[in-house]
Amino acid sequence: MPRKPKINTNFDDESEDDFYKSVKLMKQLLTANSADFTGLPIAMNAFGTLIVTFDDKRTAAIYPGKGADTSAARTALQTAVTTNGVWLNTFCNGNLTLIKKTGYPVAKESEAQGKLEASVLTLTFLKVAGILGFLISHVPGKALRYGTMYTLADTPDNNPANWTFYYAAQRDGVIGGLESKKDYKMVSFAMGTDKDITYSDPVVMSAQ
Repeated sequence: MPRKPKINTNFDDESEDDFYKSVKLMKQLLTANSADFTGLPIAMNAFGTLIVTFDDKRTAAIYPGKGADTSAARTALQTAVTTNGVWLNTFCNGNLTLIKKTGYPVAKESEAQGKLEASVLTLTFLKVAGILGFLISHVPGKALRYGTMYTLADTPDNNPANWTFYYAAQRDGVIGGLESKKDYKMVSFAMGTDKDITYSDPVVMSAQ
């Protein structure tokens, strides 16, 4: 017997831009179809406020702490998405017509995740001593995390696995504690279920 259609509430695999588009669609359709979904735990005005906060943080100019602020805003928004999604799954009870009115995607059957493709790392020079801004491109996949590896550019070891690891709570942010006026080489990567990591091409830049 086929399973009933269900709403997908996990958007970890979406980039910030895609996640923003997804939540905007949810708000648009849930507002337009509010008569069909009376009793939502998170009202649309509160949901809209969380969307605005997330958008403000993600589009702000790079500053120390931006990654953490954006991550916190996304987490708060994702919590609301999950809370409403769980309620909607019970309410819709597999009714695909209703599900399509929510703006949420239909959950797909889980698939095995293979080796991830390479990300692209962009570094930004900041006028703060010992700090560089970074942006890691989105890599398609479910529940991915991102990180960078870095070392001084004149380090003879060219294996990124032996460099200093920095966990990226978000795909953009800042790395501190660097030596001023010293060139660093850095790579980025996405982490999934496959243990075989694909590093980006190295990027070299010095901090203020």
